[in-house]
Parts: sequence; structure tokens; C-alpha cells
Amino acid sequence: MSTRARIDAGELLISLVLLALGSFVAFETQGIAETQGYAQVGPRLFPYLIGTGLMLCGAWLAWQALSGGWRAMPDEAETHAAPDRMGFLLISAGVVLHMVLIGWAGFILASTLLFVLVARGFGSKKPVRDLGIAVVLSTIVYFLFTRGLGLSLPAGPFGG
Repeated sequence: MSTRARIDAGELLISLVLLALGSFVAFETQGIAETQGYAQVGPRLFPYLIGTGLMLCGAWLAWQALSGGWRAMPDEAETHAAPDRMGFLLISAGVVLHMVLIGWAGFILASTLLFVLVARGFGSKKPVRDLGIAVVLSTIVYFLFTRGLGLSLPAGPFGG
């Protein structure tokens, strides 16, 4: 564990922002109307979990910032690597295409394309495998949301 003589203001600031964001989410969740389903789980559960998680991460990082700096940070030599512009462009294209295509092509096709482009952007060299995983995951998520949760997602050409 390395110790530093002074506190890194950037690390502490990010920690405090996470704490504040988590507190804001938890506070604002109180305004959500409480309706419980048959499983006794209401709409407040997940926002409370997210707010609590953000507060815990912020507190942990603040403690680390105040006691010598964040742990497991890369060495200075690693932080000066050239940015991966192609990866950034592929991931950005995937997000934009997903937004553009979801209404026309439907959730499954748009999400499959998003998955494949993001996987490629992160360096995957196996497009056939990525496509197979993407189709399976997108289809499962589609049916979980539409049949399991009763939500409406664009069906695209597969809709009846």
C-alpha cells in the first residue's frame, strides 16, 4: 500500500460527487408512490439499492483518497497510452444506431447490432460468436421485459 504526502483533490472530489449522487437518488426515491405487487416489491426498491450502492462506493473511495490515494490505480506509464479511436467510434456508432433503428428494426435487431459493435469496440475478434451471443441475449431480454414484466418494446419485423 503506497502512501502519499498530500490528498489528491480529484480523487476526493469524485468520491464526494458519488456520495452526493447516491444521497440525491435515495432522497428523491422517497417521492415515488409506494405500490407493492404480489411479491411485496415496490418501485422504490431498485432506486434505493442504486442510491445505497453509489453512497457505499463514494464512501469507500473517499476513505481511500484520504488514506493514501485510490488503490489499484495504473502506473503513470500505463495512463499515457494512445486512445483507441476506432473502439470509441465503434461503440458510439452502436449507441447511435441503436437509437435510430430500435423503432423500425425492433428491440432484438437493434440490440444485437449494438452488442456486436460494442464487443468489437472492446477488441473482440470473433464476430460470429458475438453475433450468436447477441441474438440469444437480446431475445431473452426482449421476452423477459415483454412477457415477464408486461412492458412494451418495439417488435420490429417480428411483431404480429
